This record gives sequence, C-alpha cells and structure tokens, in this order.
Amino acid sequence: MPDAPKPRDTWDKVQVLLDPIGKILTALLVVALGYFGNRALENDQKRRAYVELMSTREQADNNLRKDMFSKVIDQFIGQKAAGLEPRILNLELLAYNFHESIDLGPLLKQVYAESLATNATQTQRKRLQRLAQDIVSREVDTLQETACVLKTDINFEELQQTQVMPHVIRGTCPLTPELHSKWFNVDVMTNPQTTDLKLQTEVDVVLSIRTAAEAQEQEKEVQFAVSPFDFPLIDNTRLDNRSRVSLVMTRVDDGGVTLTLVYFPGSRSSVKDRPYQDEVIQSLSEVRAQ
Repeated sequence: MPDAPKPRDTWDKVQVLLDPIGKILTALLVVALGYFGNRALENDQKRRAYVELMSTREQADNNLRKDMFSKVIDQFIGQKAAGLEPRILNLELLAYNFHESIDLGPLLKQVYAESLATNATQTQRKRLQRLAQDIVSREVDTLQETACVLKTDINFEELQQTQVMPHVIRGTCPLTPELHSKWFNVDVMTNPQTTDLKLQTEVDVVLSIRTAAEAQEQEKEVQFAVSPFDFPLIDNTRLDNRSRVSLVMTRVDDGGVTLTLVYFPGSRSSVKDRPYQDEVIQSLSEVRAQ
C-alpha cells in the first residue's frame, strides 16, 4: 500500500507562494538591468561623442589661432616693415586673441614709442592706450572674483612736483580660502628717463609686502616700473606657489592714472606661468592631507 502523502507544513506553502513571485522578480530584475545597462551605455556614448566633438573643436580652434598668430607676428619680425596703422591693427589682433598666452608688453611699448617719434596722430596713440586698457580691464575683471584689489589715483602734475608719493596704496588683504592675509604698501616716484608723464605714463614703484598677522616681520621690497602696457596675468610677482601680486594701470588720461594692485591666486595666472615641480608635489601633498 503506497505511503500517504506527507501533509504540507507552513514552509511548504510559503515556498509554493514565493516560487512564482521569485520568477517574476528575477524576470523584472533582468529587464531592469538590461534597461539601465542600455541607458548607461547610451550616456557613455553621448559623453564620448561630446568629448570628441569638444576635442575636435579645440584642435580646430588651436590650429586657427596658430595660423593667425604666425601670419600676424610675421608682420613684426619679417623683412618687410609695415606702416604704423597696419602695426596697430596687428597688435589689436594679437592682444585680443593671445593676451593670456604671451607677453605683448614689449611690442606695445615699441609701437607706442614709434608713434611718439613719428608724426603719428593723437587718435593712433589713443588707440594704443585704449587697446592696453581694454586688456587690463578684461584681466582684472577675470581675477576680481578671487582676488584682493586695492587702487588709488595718481595725478601727474602732483607727482612731477613732489618727485615721490609715499603710501599711495597701503592696506591689508584679508585671509581667504585661496590666499594668505598680506599687507601691502606702494610708493611711487617719477621715472628718471621720463620727460613728460602725459606722453610716457610710466612710473617707478616700490612695493613692500609682509604677512598681515606678523607686524614685526621684515618687509619684502620689490622695485620696478609700471606702464599702461603691463597686464596682471603676465606681469606679476610670484609671492609663493599659491599667490601672485601685480600692479597695473586701470585708467590712463592726460591728468593721471589709476594705479591698481591685484593680489590673486597663482592658479589664475596665465598659461605661460607654469608651476615648478616641487610646487606641484607640495600641492598634491596638501590635497592628500585633507
């Protein structure tokens, strides 16, 4: 006589109920994995396509800028000397497109000096000054968000009478996440080689720097000349691997100039200002320590 079937207990009943549910959940999981896998693959393909597109555009832009730079710079170093008007135009093309990459100050100063030595019109000289001020303004505006900016007005007539104007800029830049607190002092004096400030608009300065919290610290002094053709991203003083300071003229007219001190992070300096190897290692160590 066959054995009687064993009565099902609670676990058997649960297994009977869960078996189809498990199969359904497995099927849903497979569908979900396939769906999200396809979505991830599509997004990855879109990112790759976007990166390739941006790389292609950047390469095309670099090639265009390289060709443009070569053709324009040939007008200055080639054998055929161009007149003043074409040189000003070429300077405008260079400055508006490459001011963050190369130091155009020497070219601007040379062409401006030629405009003073020749029968150049006042319009041409003003055009060169306006070009320089446009670039200075662009760069200061770019740095403004993370920089400390101190400025003052200098009157040419007063400077020529006194020869020296001490403490024209004197102030402290506060501590920020990207900058140490620094104290700055700027003394201005006439340039011995300058006979008419209204034409040359170049002054000698002595920049004194020390840590703001250390009043007894010995001040670091830097002496140099400031002209309208100095740009903060290029013409700056390296304080350390984290910061730079620059003195520029943000306004120039026959009466005087506005002298502006810009204290900004080294990460915002121009692409030609590359960090030293030890500075890169130190920065990486600081990131790891955080």
